[in-house]
Amino acid sequence: MLIHFGPFQIDPRTWTLTREGQPIDLSPRLVEILGHLATHSGVIATKDELLERFWPGINISDNTLTRAIADIRKAIGDSASAPTYVQTLARRGYRFVGAPAAPQAPKAPEAPQAPYEDPFEAWEQGRLALESLDLSRLDQAIAAFERAVANLPSYAPAYAGLANAYMLRFETTRFSNTPDREMLDRAITSARRACAADARMGEGWAVLGYLLAAAGQVPEGQAAARRATALEPGNWRHHFRLGYVTWGEERLRAADRIVELMPAFAPARMLSAMVFVARGALARAEQEATLGADIQRGSAGADTPIPAAGLHWLRGLVMSARGERDEALACFEEEIAAGTAGHVYGREFIANARVAAGFVLLARNDAEGAAAHFTQALADTPRHARATLGLQASRILTKELRLSDAALLPVAKAKEELERSGRHTEAALVEAGERCVLGRVTEAVDILDRMLTLAPVGPAGWIIPVDPMLAAVRYVPGRAVILAKLAARAS
Repeated sequence: MLIHFGPFQIDPRTWTLTREGQPIDLSPRLVEILGHLATHSGVIATKDELLERFWPGINISDNTLTRAIADIRKAIGDSASAPTYVQTLARRGYRFVGAPAAPQAPKAPEAPQAPYEDPFEAWEQGRLALESLDLSRLDQAIAAFERAVANLPSYAPAYAGLANAYMLRFETTRFSNTPDREMLDRAITSARRACAADARMGEGWAVLGYLLAAAGQVPEGQAAARRATALEPGNWRHHFRLGYVTWGEERLRAADRIVELMPAFAPARMLSAMVFVARGALARAEQEATLGADIQRGSAGADTPIPAAGLHWLRGLVMSARGERDEALACFEEEIAAGTAGHVYGREFIANARVAAGFVLLARNDAEGAAAHFTQALADTPRHARATLGLQASRILTKELRLSDAALLPVAKAKEELERSGRHTEAALVEAGERCVLGRVTEAVDILDRMLTLAPVGPAGWIIPVDPMLAAVRYVPGRAVILAKLAARAS
């Protein structure tokens, strides 16, 4: 059903605006706002109503809406002082004052058409499925966005949504030895199409930045993420993407901005805690991780945007580095329990928590308890490199295996997979952990030093000060050099 008013026509299937058949350059979101006002002629649409409807979950200022209305007026040749179509009511909102804009049916088609599916309903279905980070709904989100882009080939938000959906599918594999690079490439292609369709929409640039950084194109990713925050500075999601792809002080600034805009967003605490770990500021890292863990615990089961995962694991790492092993193990157990709800990142952080708990138990000479954690991690995530190393170390501790390089051959295979998939930093960390198991800790320090020297600018190696797998490194003189390099990289 088309929407007509004056010489203008809106097609709600594509949210395009025409004047006497000639297209008018106006973004789909703004056309949709105009269509909403026009189909509710004479009714006051409050600012809060419009912000909630067209920028859901985004903390933005009234200025964004004011600019949007100004752009709409410019496109249709309207005047704020003497409105023909859109009237401003001070401190209340906006009202359509033109002739009532009733939807009109298009001309009868010459041939029967297939049943119509509203592509915007598909887009909304996909968006809601993504927001939950529910792994069981991810395929539903992908299918919904794929239908949306098929029906709306020029609609930027549909491509951005599809890019996000593909990205989350890739994210479910990122911690494995062989991440799904094909899915990452598909996500990047969709994000680029979103940017090409509407270069003024921040979401396209934000997701593109995240994806390019994941693909190793960090400078390009940072530039895209910065562009997103410049376009829409009040969008906390864009600042999260910026924080994720940057490091050091820029990441901390982004995290502070996220907390300002969205105080209960726990992943912002993870972003900042990682920087403080790398700087050696463990007290501040503990504070951030604890705040995030409290939010994660309090929001468990709640319907919140982008629910948290991993904060209990992170807090446990800091506790273990401070020698508080019982507290650390309790944190890891809480992460394992919290991660069973089907969260997109749940499997990753369950594996992280099991492996960390296993190495803490190894330090206590509890080989049986450690082996149970490593075995379960491998059952959930076959060939997990850290879990493979931990299980072999448990067998060495119980004398089931003799301490030798040959005992760690399964670890070598896992490292090769990491290297082939481009996960060079993780491969170096596992190699250093391997040397710790063999008692060649000086070699482990050399491996870590070389890794930090060769790694590009960014968070590579941030976990070293708190990693239970590398606990033996804490007691050798060469560690000071590594910590100094980490702190300098995180400045």
